[in-house]
Amino acid sequence: MVSGAAGATGGRAVIVNADDFGESAEITRGIVECIDAGVLTSTTILANMPATGEALRLAAERGRGASFGVHLNLCEGPSLTAAPSLVDGSRRFHRKRVQALRAFARRLDPADVERELRAQIARVADAGVAISHLDGHKHLHQLPGVGPIVARLAGEFGIERVRCTLERGLGAAAPVASAASRFVRIGLARVFAPVARARGLRFPERTLDLAQLMGLAEEGAQRALLAGPERSLEIFCHPGHATSASPRSAGRERELRYLRTGALTQRVRDAGGRLATFWEL
Repeated sequence: MVSGAAGATGGRAVIVNADDFGESAEITRGIVECIDAGVLTSTTILANMPATGEALRLAAERGRGASFGVHLNLCEGPSLTAAPSLVDGSRRFHRKRVQALRAFARRLDPADVERELRAQIARVADAGVAISHLDGHKHLHQLPGVGPIVARLAGEFGIERVRCTLERGLGAAAPVASAASRFVRIGLARVFAPVARARGLRFPERTLDLAQLMGLAEEGAQRALLAGPERSLEIFCHPGHATSASPRSAGRERELRYLRTGALTQRVRDAGGRLATFWEL
C-alpha cells in the first residue's frame, strides 16, 4: 500500500494542516476562523497548553468537517504526567534543542515518553474528538526512541495516520537556520517512515512548510513547488492572531492573512490538486 491516496473524487489530495491548536486563545481563534472559511482542512491539538480546553470544545463541535489530530508535545509547557527524563525542575518540558540532543544521547526514558504521549492522546480522545492522525510539536515525534513509541500508540488508539516530514528539497528561499532544521527533520523522517509503514500507518507522500511556499515571490514558483508526481501532499502551517510583539507572532499573522485571501486554495487547484482532510488518506 502506498503512503497516501488521492481519494475517490480524483486529483492529488492536498491537506492544509495548522499546527498548535490550543497553544493560546489567539492562535486557536485564528485556526478555527480558517477552518470555518474553508481554507484549512485540518489541525492538530496540543493537549497541555492554556487553550487546550477551548480547542477540544471547538474540535468536538465540528466533528469530521475537518480532520483533528493530536500535536504530540515534548518541548513546550508542562507535562501531563510524571516524566523526570523529559522535564526540568519545574516539571516543564526541556526546549526543542535540549530535548533533541537528549534523545540523540539516549537520555529519554522510553517509559516516560510512552506514559506522557499516551496521556496526551487520551485527553483528546476523552473529549469526544475523533482523532484523524498524529504529528509532533516541532516534529519531535520522529526523534530516535520516540518514533517507534508514537507508531505503537497510534495502533493502541486505533489511529491510522501520522505525519512523516518527507519534504522535497531544502528551498533556496529559506534562511540558513531554517534550511538546517529542515535537513534534520527530513533525515529523521526517512528513518521514521519504514517504522510507521511497518505498523500499517499511512501518511502523505510529501510535506511542505507553508512558510517556504510564501517565501517564493513568483506565483509560478509557488505552483512549481506545489506540483509533483505525488498523489498526496500535506502543507503544514502556523497561522494565528498575534499573541505578542515577537517575530514568531508576526509570522503567524502573515500566514493567517495569506490563508484568508484564498490564494493557497487557488494555487493548489492550479497545480492540479484538491483540498482534502487526513480522513481521505
